[in-house]
Amino acid sequence: MKTLSAFAVALCASSVIASESVSLDGAWMFKLDGDEASRVVRVPHDWSIESVPTQGAPTGKEWGFYKGGKAEYRRTFEIAEADLARHLELVFDGVFRNAEVYVNGELVGKGTRYGYTGFRVSLDGKVKTGKNDLLVKVDNSALPGCRWYMGSGIYRGVRLEKLDYPYVKPLSVDVRTQLDGNVTIAWTSVDKGGAERSSSRNFKIENPVLWTPETPKMYEQEIGGEKVRFGIRTVEWGAEKGFLLNGKPVEMHGACVHHDHGPLGAASEWEFERRKALQLKRAGFNAVRTSHNPVSEAFLDACDEIGLLVMDDMFDGRERKKTNGDYCEVFNEDWQKDLDWIVRRDRVHPSVVMWSVGNEILERSEPFAAETTKKMHEFIDKLDGTRPVTQALCLWGEKWEDQDAMAANLDIVGYNYLEHFTESDHKRLPNRVIVYTETYPRDAANVWRRIVKHPYVIGEFVWTGIDYLGETGIGRNFYKDKEPYGEHWQGHLPQFPWHGAYCGDIDLTGYRKPISHYRETLWNDSAKTYLAVREPDGWKGKIATSLWSVWPTYDHWTFSGWEGKKVTAEVYTRRPKVELYLNGKLVGAKDVSADTAWKAEFELDYAPGELKAVGIAADGSKEECVLRTAGEPKEVRLSEESIGRYTYVTAEVVDAKGTVCPYADRDVDFKSVVPNGEVVATCSGDLSDNVVATSRVRRTWMGRAMSVVRR
Repeated sequence: MKTLSAFAVALCASSVIASESVSLDGAWMFKLDGDEASRVVRVPHDWSIESVPTQGAPTGKEWGFYKGGKAEYRRTFEIAEADLARHLELVFDGVFRNAEVYVNGELVGKGTRYGYTGFRVSLDGKVKTGKNDLLVKVDNSALPGCRWYMGSGIYRGVRLEKLDYPYVKPLSVDVRTQLDGNVTIAWTSVDKGGAERSSSRNFKIENPVLWTPETPKMYEQEIGGEKVRFGIRTVEWGAEKGFLLNGKPVEMHGACVHHDHGPLGAASEWEFERRKALQLKRAGFNAVRTSHNPVSEAFLDACDEIGLLVMDDMFDGRERKKTNGDYCEVFNEDWQKDLDWIVRRDRVHPSVVMWSVGNEILERSEPFAAETTKKMHEFIDKLDGTRPVTQALCLWGEKWEDQDAMAANLDIVGYNYLEHFTESDHKRLPNRVIVYTETYPRDAANVWRRIVKHPYVIGEFVWTGIDYLGETGIGRNFYKDKEPYGEHWQGHLPQFPWHGAYCGDIDLTGYRKPISHYRETLWNDSAKTYLAVREPDGWKGKIATSLWSVWPTYDHWTFSGWEGKKVTAEVYTRRPKVELYLNGKLVGAKDVSADTAWKAEFELDYAPGELKAVGIAADGSKEECVLRTAGEPKEVRLSEESIGRYTYVTAEVVDAKGTVCPYADRDVDFKSVVPNGEVVATCSGDLSDNVVATSRVRRTWMGRAMSVVRR
C-alpha cells in the first residue's frame, strides 16, 4: 500500500465526447401509478417531492415520510435519415430507480439497480426516421431503500447522442500532466465494426497555473470537435506531512452533503448543483464529501470551477442490509459495474482528490469485508491510481482494533465520530493517515485543535454542511418539559411531522446559522467578527439538545418577556480583543486567541435595544457587528440570487427600520410578490412545516422563507 505518493493529474470536466448531443430534458408526459391521467412535467424530475409528508408513509422517517411508488414517463424524439448511419445512444445520468426503457414499444435497456449511477442504451437498429416514441418505466416501490431521502423518477439529465464513426468510447478519456505543463490525453475510439483503438495526444502548456481551491484554473483542449476541460494539480499524502496539494499542506475544512436540494427534492438541474457548491464555498468550506453516493456531474463541474476539494463517496452499505430494499441486495453482483462508472466518470475532475468505498458498513469487523475493501482499492487503482482511497469507519459497541484489518487496506482511514482515538492510534500505528469523515457540529473547536496540531490528521467533514430531507429529526433541539426526547434511530419516537435533518451549518433557505460563522472563524483568519446570542434556557421551555445539534443560538436580540434576566452572547473573531456594548454602555472586554478557540462569551441582563460587538485588531482598527431588537412587523423585504434560468427569492418579515422580526411569522404568496416567473418550490428553515414543497404560499420561520422561481 502507498503511504506517500505523488501524482500530477490533469482532468477533463466532461468525459463524454459526442458528435452531436441532443438534450431530452424538458417536457415529458408523466403518470404516477394510481393517477387517472397523465400530466406534463419537466425532466429532471422528482415526483416524491411533490407529495405531502404523511405519517405512516412506507418511506418512513428515513425519507421524511414522502411518497415513492411506480410511474411512467413518455415523450418523442426525432431521428433524421442521416442519423441511421451513426451510433445512437440514449444517456440517462440518473433514474431512481429500476428503470426500463422502451422505444417504439420495444424494451431496449434497463437502468442501474443502484439508482445513483448513470446508464446508456444503444438505439442502433431500434429507431426509425421521423418521430420515435420513448417510454421510461420507473419502479421505486422497494422502500425505504435508503437511510435518507432519495427521491423518485428521472431526477438527472437525459440526452440522445449521435456519434460519428469512429467515435470516442464514453468514459474512456483520461488526462495526465506534469507540472512543467506537459499534457497527455488518452482515449479509446470505436469503429463501425465495433473494433476499439487506443489513441493519445501530447502537448505542452507554457507556465501553467496550478489548480487549487484559491485558484481553480481550468484549461481546454479540443478532441474530436469537442472541448476537453482539465486542471493541473498534484496530490500527496503521508503521516509525516499530511495532505499536500501541489506540494503544499492543505487542511480539509469540509462538509458532508446529501444529494437533495431541499424543496426541489432530488431533481438535478445544473443551477441547483452550482448553488449548493457556492453555498459551501461562501461558508468558508474548502472541501465536500458526497455522502454517501455519487453526485451529479454538474455538481463536480461546479466544484472544479469554484474550487472545492471532493471526497467522492460511493456507497453507504455494502454486503449487509441497513434498510429494506437497499443496495446490499445487489452489491455483490453490481459493485464492479457501478464502481467502474463512478471512477471513469469522476477521474476527469480536478476537484476529486479522494475516493471513499464505504460508510459505516455493518460488516466492518469481518475478515471478508476487509478483503472486499482490498478488491475495491485494487479495482480503483487500475482505473485511476492517482488518488488515495478511504472508507468511513465507526464504532457501535465492537472492539475498535478489530477494524485494523479493514484500515490496512486503505490509504487514508476515515473516522466517524472517533476523534478520541486519534492520539492513541498514532502511537500504535504511526504511519496511519486519518481523516475525520464525520464530526458532530458541536465539536467544532475540539476537532479544529486536533487537526492543526497533528499533520497525520488531514481534515474533517462535519455532519452536515446543509440541512437535508430524510433522516428525520437529526440535529433538532426541543423543550424537554413539552415533548419526549428521542434520536432519529430510536423506534419509540417517529419524529413526525419533521421531514428532514436540522444539523446543517446552512438551512434549506440558504441562511447561515451562527455555527457556520463560528466554524469559518476557526479556519479562516480573515473571517469577519460575528455576534450571536444563545436562547435563554426556560424562555420558551427547558432546552434539550440532541447528538448532532448545537445550543439554539441566533443572530438577533429579540427575547420579549425576558427583560432583566441573564442571557449569553457569543462573539467569534480573529481579532485579539473584543468589546461588547449594550445600548452604548460597555458590558465587558475580553482577549481572544487560539487558546480561547477564537470565541468570547459574555453573560448580561437582557434589555431591548442594540447589542454591539467590536473586534479590535493589533493596530487598533475596529470591526463591528450589531444586533437590534425587532419592532412591530411592517413589510416583507425581498432579496434575489439568480443562477442561470432560476432565481432564489428570499422573503424576510422586517420592522420599520429593516430589522428582521424573528417571531412574527407570516404567510407569503410568492406568486404575488414575484409575478414574472413560475414558482417551482418554496420552503422555510422549519423542517416540521409539512406544506407541500410546490406550494406558492409559505409561512416564514424565524422571519424568513424562500422560493425558487423559473423565469
